[in-house]
Amino acid sequence: MSFLQHLEELRRRLLVSLGTVALVFAAVYVIPIFGAPLVRPIREFFLAPLKQAVAGHGTLQFTAPAEGFIFDLKLAAVVSIFLASPMLFYQFWQFVAPGLYRNERRYLLPFILFSTLFFLGGAAFGYFVIFPIAFSFFAQFATDWIQFNPKLNEAFSFATWTLIVFGLVFELPLIAFIFARIGLLSVGFLVRNFKYAIVIIFIIAAILTPPDVVSQTLLALPMLGLYGLSILVVWIFGKKKEKQDQEEPQNPGG
Repeated sequence: MSFLQHLEELRRRLLVSLGTVALVFAAVYVIPIFGAPLVRPIREFFLAPLKQAVAGHGTLQFTAPAEGFIFDLKLAAVVSIFLASPMLFYQFWQFVAPGLYRNERRYLLPFILFSTLFFLGGAAFGYFVIFPIAFSFFAQFATDWIQFNPKLNEAFSFATWTLIVFGLVFELPLIAFIFARIGLLSVGFLVRNFKYAIVIIFIIAAILTPPDVVSQTLLALPMLGLYGLSILVVWIFGKKKEKQDQEEPQNPGG
């Protein structure tokens, strides 16, 4: 494919992805469930950890007339992206597929599946673990004369950032798989640099999470687990890559 053909293919994949998100958004925001748009029960579910965190310390609030309306729009958009993530990953890997060898394309379907599962799993970890613990930590600073009344959109931005960060972090084993298949990553490299990885992971955790040790540790431990899983992935598929490299000279025409 020429460069212009690649651009056209990228444009087509992006349009399909955006169209999918738009359709899901319309369903989330328009389709009524028990007389109310689907976004409303989603809002109650989404805010449940925050409500539990601020209970006894303060209340949620919005200070602009349209803030509640805008919050529902943002929430519907984020939920639409997560619900459409299987199609988004499918479009991404279909765009990448022409650059893969035929024997590597058999990994395409597992890649789509695991990309989605790891991303949603990471987002769920951020939502069910990090999100409530972080807000409970912040709520503890409230006193009799200092109330904890977070703004709705600011709380939503924090929650969204948490979900996306953890969703992407949990993709680490898949990234390791890709690098192992193209020969850019080896088990020896990962094992030798494990001690440095610990330091880097805790630094990343300190940057990406609220300034409390609990949240930082909760992010660092899964990242260390993912690093260990990445070592296993590279060991399995790296050995296959080495075997494939040894067989390639016998088939110069392939």
